[in-house]
Amino acid sequence: MESFQVDAARLYGHITDENNQSLPYAIVYVSGTSNGTTANSEGLYSIELPNGSYEISFRMIGFVLKKKQVTINNDSVKLDIQLMSESVKLKEVLISVDAEDPAYAIIRAAQKKRKYYRNQVKLYSSNAYVKSTQRLTSYPKKFFGQDVNITEVIDTTTKIFYLSESVSELFYHEPDKYKEKMISSKVSGSPRTYSFNQATNVLISFYTNLVEITGLTPRGIVSPIAANSMFYYKFRLEGTFLENGVMVNKISVIPKRNTDPVFRGTIYIAEDTWRIYSVDLLITKEQQMEFVDTFRIKQNFIRINDETWMPFSHQFNYSFGGFGFRGDGVVLGVFNDYNLKPDVASLSFNGEVMKVDASANKKDSSYWNSVRPVPLTNIEAVDYHRRDSSLIIRESKAYLDSIDRKSNKFKPIALLSGYSWENSFKHLTFEIASPIEKISFNTVEGWNTSLEATINNNFGKEDRRDYTISPSLRYGFSNTHFNGHIAFRYRYNTQRLSTIVLDGGTDLVQINNNKPISELVNSLYSFLAEKNYMKVYEKQYFYASHSTELFNGVSIKIGAEYAHRNSVANSSDYKFVDNDSRDYTSNDPYNPSTDEFRFPSHNAFIAEANLAIRPGQEYIDRPEGKYIIGSKLPIIRLSYKKGLNFVGSNIDYDMVQIGIDDEMRFGLLGRFKYKLVYGDFLSDKSFYIPDLKHFNGNKTWFSDFRLNDFKNLDYYEYSTSGPYIEVHAEENFGGFLLNKIPIIRKLKLQEIASVHYLHTDIVDQYFEFSLGVEKLGLLRAEIFTSLTNGNKGTIGFLLGIKKTFRN
Repeated sequence: MESFQVDAARLYGHITDENNQSLPYAIVYVSGTSNGTTANSEGLYSIELPNGSYEISFRMIGFVLKKKQVTINNDSVKLDIQLMSESVKLKEVLISVDAEDPAYAIIRAAQKKRKYYRNQVKLYSSNAYVKSTQRLTSYPKKFFGQDVNITEVIDTTTKIFYLSESVSELFYHEPDKYKEKMISSKVSGSPRTYSFNQATNVLISFYTNLVEITGLTPRGIVSPIAANSMFYYKFRLEGTFLENGVMVNKISVIPKRNTDPVFRGTIYIAEDTWRIYSVDLLITKEQQMEFVDTFRIKQNFIRINDETWMPFSHQFNYSFGGFGFRGDGVVLGVFNDYNLKPDVASLSFNGEVMKVDASANKKDSSYWNSVRPVPLTNIEAVDYHRRDSSLIIRESKAYLDSIDRKSNKFKPIALLSGYSWENSFKHLTFEIASPIEKISFNTVEGWNTSLEATINNNFGKEDRRDYTISPSLRYGFSNTHFNGHIAFRYRYNTQRLSTIVLDGGTDLVQINNNKPISELVNSLYSFLAEKNYMKVYEKQYFYASHSTELFNGVSIKIGAEYAHRNSVANSSDYKFVDNDSRDYTSNDPYNPSTDEFRFPSHNAFIAEANLAIRPGQEYIDRPEGKYIIGSKLPIIRLSYKKGLNFVGSNIDYDMVQIGIDDEMRFGLLGRFKYKLVYGDFLSDKSFYIPDLKHFNGNKTWFSDFRLNDFKNLDYYEYSTSGPYIEVHAEENFGGFLLNKIPIIRKLKLQEIASVHYLHTDIVDQYFEFSLGVEKLGLLRAEIFTSLTNGNKGTIGFLLGIKKTFRN
């Protein structure tokens, strides 16, 4: 597909029904082969063929198959086709009051053949064309009080905000290994970027029990021919028809309960072989989709040989809406030129599931006119023309400077929201956070604020190397003390995920560097309830680290810090609400009644090495960087931390930790993730409070819900310099239970159950159990209780926004 065919021409035309109405996405192929295409949404088709004579088949479910003889001899041939509606006949069956619909026998036969067809083809290659078109049909004038101006995002004539095509070579090897090579890519209005189309995302199989639609539903959808489909569906035989010598049964798929994870629509099953011939199925909001109203899947199979049929065309149609925005989209995938005996000796199925050629976006319009199997619609052609024609202007320095001058103007609202400045031509941005927004309170500094800035430079659209400079200046109004530091981050190799970090200055930091309590929450609890949970110390430091991937699935991070650490005492007892029964505690977590902090000023030189091993890691290799997909196996994490007793450092210890974490899918029961950690201090000759192993405790009503966060653990009570075991496990049921309650299911909540465990030399057995609900994978509320050495704790409540944790 890299070069144009010699002695070839195009067969093209318009496919309509008997009423001269266009038939969108009808199938066109050379009879007896997998060389073919589909019509576009306007019924137009085009296929390039070498010189010769062919029998061309025109097929669409619900219409009579038509075959035409065509001769190609260098010149293009126009052939318009009219298909007649299929006459579906109902099978003659003996009808009685309690008779079972004949569809059930057909479904049972298909169930028996499901595993066979799922595993029938052990190896194959094919060409794959994917086109994604997304439109924004309406939008609000304002969004959260801000004017909505989307003229830079969509073309107001076509209303398309994303249009992309790709052509790939796809290889499959049993049982589930794919390798895709994208050889050409086209993105409307962004010719130097690469498409995010992926052929394997289009390859949905109904021969699996559960159909996973990535990112759309929390639990997947039950296939109509799944082993347990009779529990979820009713079936009705609408009739049969004969197509190309194959008797096809047309069966309506009807959910028994609309809110179950089920499809509705039609499935076509071939008589005798009981293979899937075609599907036309959809899901709606009742299947727990967020922002997507309907999602429709159309799939057609094509005969490769007497025994084998393969998926030929896949079509996803969807509509979406939320917050006043409405839109729709179509994803079309055409898979042809199947080879069931490809030469894969040179291929290595080593985790790289997709590679995008650096030259994929360099193809010109002549190339695309040659290889594009599905003609562009009128609005798609207009969108390409308008956006690509204006690209020279939109990327010019004069145009970008004019846009920047407008957006870079200072507005008074920046005092509250912060200010940003950009040089679009040089890919340089400067942001400064509002010092008003950064105001917080703690008992060490009193009221305080920070002046924080970020300078970022991205080296280009295709080269995603970048650097970030982040200076920060902080002032406490009660202790009248300044702290300031500056950090530099340089990502220099996006294929190896290689990054250098330098950071130095003076800073006020939490004793637990995982920051178990946010400054906002600590501020609220301090001046409203006189509970100053955040405990801090000051350090003058320099830190350096380097992280990179050694090879696929194995990454390492090495870092070192030299710091002069000082204990600090409370300087403010301000409170908004005075609680007579409570006073602020000391900044020393181990001596709450006195402000004499335990550790003296000292120097600390700490080196640390972290190794992460992810066996079987899968990834996508794109010119701008490597994108990790994940693995079916857990991640193993090893770390070693050394307190070095030289160059003036006063600490000397060795600490090791090993952990394992993973996330697994359990079909209709949702997703399960866990994290297991064991650690110990091999030596502890000299150390201070910041060097202890601290655990992410919580004594507030608010949480970030990181997996390794405890719900009700004291922040420092169980910190240790000895051995410890942590266990964190969480099951997200994805609405399995709540979706069955009539009123509550409209909220589309997902049930969460978790257990947390801790063992140290200080506490033998500490357990936490929680139940909660989650919305949008972001907002969460939980109730919990704890068990300490057999003693039951109180029942508590947590609310917050979930953060992803992968450290």
